[in-house]
Amino acid sequence: MPIQNAEIAALLSQEAELLEIQGANPFRVRAYRRAAQTIDALPRSVASILAAGEDLTALPGIGQDLASKIAEIVKTGHFAALDDLKREVPDELAAIAALPGMGPKRVSQLHHELGVRTLDDLRRAVEGGRLHGLKGFGARIEATLRTALAKPPAETRYKLSSVEQQVDALISFLKPTVGGGRIAAAGSFRRRKDTVGDLDLLATSNDAAAVGARLAAYENVDRVLARGPSRTTIVLRNGLQVDLRVVANASYGAALMYFTGSKAHNIALRKLANDRGWKLNEYGLFEGERLLAGESEEEIYRKLGLSFVPPELREDRGEIVLAHGGALPKLVTLADIRGDLHVHTTWSDGTASIEEMAQAARARGYEYSGIPRSFGNRLTESAGSIPLAW
Repeated sequence: MPIQNAEIAALLSQEAELLEIQGANPFRVRAYRRAAQTIDALPRSVASILAAGEDLTALPGIGQDLASKIAEIVKTGHFAALDDLKREVPDELAAIAALPGMGPKRVSQLHHELGVRTLDDLRRAVEGGRLHGLKGFGARIEATLRTALAKPPAETRYKLSSVEQQVDALISFLKPTVGGGRIAAAGSFRRRKDTVGDLDLLATSNDAAAVGARLAAYENVDRVLARGPSRTTIVLRNGLQVDLRVVANASYGAALMYFTGSKAHNIALRKLANDRGWKLNEYGLFEGERLLAGESEEEIYRKLGLSFVPPELREDRGEIVLAHGGALPKLVTLADIRGDLHVHTTWSDGTASIEEMAQAARARGYEYSGIPRSFGNRLTESAGSIPLAW
């Protein structure tokens, strides 16, 4: 499968970060940052644009040099310029730049003046009082660094929109081996949280080993962490961990419910089952050894006397009580959106013309689209709303 836009954007952002730490020309740094933002916001994959023979230089902020580098990333899956830069700039300097109160300029100063290359180097410098008297490093920054360095490393989380690209590509790639079985993403992704820590995939198949083998052979895999008869764990090139479990069809609904979570919601459901003398786990809802439900989530909720709870509401914040009374709220869907009140066009700092934006809005079935007027970087009065029922 071709590399995803989010991965390309991440590579360009990393290049910008390391260049700034290195003290490169600010215009060059900004060019990479802008290119990353452009690629991340594209409605189409860069791979499809190149396959269609279209010129990347038509995109905002993408010159000939950047276009050739992006094409290289799509073709090879690697960014040679970034690989070279990583050999010149220690990897952990980017992690130091992400600490509170830091940033590329301060990291560059620590690297050149104190020889800091790793988080352990920084810890020793802070504990040894070597930051005292260093220009730009006062007592407040030092205290902030002490607190940050004392905490365990934060879990890397990925934007929902970026993970969605990965999910679509992964499911399309795995479907041939799933055959007539089912496959879906679970976890915080299915609950539509703003960010995702790792990705859970659930599938049914007559050949679990073949599904796992296909995942391990996925083009964007950086490394395989585990391979088993029914479970495979990989890490993608962008660092996202993917856990695939292949389950029996009779347990698919129970497993989907279990791995979707949240943990608090699952505990509340298990309590309901226990109150009836039943047992609920990832294999199904049981009365003793007898399977009561498990093939679908709907039948499990029904057996527990509840209406189906959408994944977005499964946080144990009152949804169980509402589901018992059939009073769950109706979720807003894309079909309910009637228009956008704030969109940018080439009239200000957008990338599409007013006509193009209006046509796109009409294609979505919108009734209106509000476009603000901007002079320079200062937003002024609204330009009004364009009616779309022409």
